[in-house]
Amino acid sequence: MVFTVEFKRISSQKISDKVEEQIVRLIKEGSYKQGDKLPSVRELCESLEVGRSAVRDALTTLKGRGLVEIRQGEGTFVTGFNPKRYFKHMLMPNQKEIESLFQVREILETSVVKLAAVNRSEEDLVAMRKALDHMSLCKYDDSGQHDCQFHMAIANASGNPILHQLLESISSSMEKSMADFHRLIASKPELIYDIHHQHELIMEMIVCEDAAGAYEAMMLHLSYVKKQMRKGFSIRSEYIQTH
Repeated sequence: MVFTVEFKRISSQKISDKVEEQIVRLIKEGSYKQGDKLPSVRELCESLEVGRSAVRDALTTLKGRGLVEIRQGEGTFVTGFNPKRYFKHMLMPNQKEIESLFQVREILETSVVKLAAVNRSEEDLVAMRKALDHMSLCKYDDSGQHDCQFHMAIANASGNPILHQLLESISSSMEKSMADFHRLIASKPELIYDIHHQHELIMEMIVCEDAAGAYEAMMLHLSYVKKQMRKGFSIRSEYIQTH
């Protein structure tokens, strides 16, 4: 029996793709680091023996990937990892997006707090304690800033700058919703009490360098906050429907 197989034509790789691959390789190898200026379009054309359009197309693609920044009149520069570009469209996230962001936050912060318990310094502990003390002294509806500072101090203590940047970007996107959350529970002493003790437990586990305990404490805290936020969304939705 004879089978007829139809092969698809294999197209040659675009020259601009090859240019892009070479630049990415040089960045990965460390030949060009964050902040370094790449050779000019003319210099790249001469070095790679390709046309200007291929180089320009490659640089445009790299810009879209967030690997380089093209500054008018100055040239092309290598950028660092910037997670904010992934969240810039979420300046005013809806309820579904907030749920998704919080899910990412749960995944990240439970890992971050374990690293913090192992890597934290005395300076990190001072920053965490300062944030918690400020939260205790101010009105709870005004304490959102210090709440964020506490969580960012934990992220900083993890020793991983990329995780810190990711959490900072997520927190920035959720800033308004978290402010609404703090206002919602400001009149509920039992919720304030619970959250205060959850924060203190997280702090205690980090001080004791108990990574497993810190993980459990953070998971408990975030699950509690998520539950209260959902209640807040429900209350606000009912209010809108009846007014």
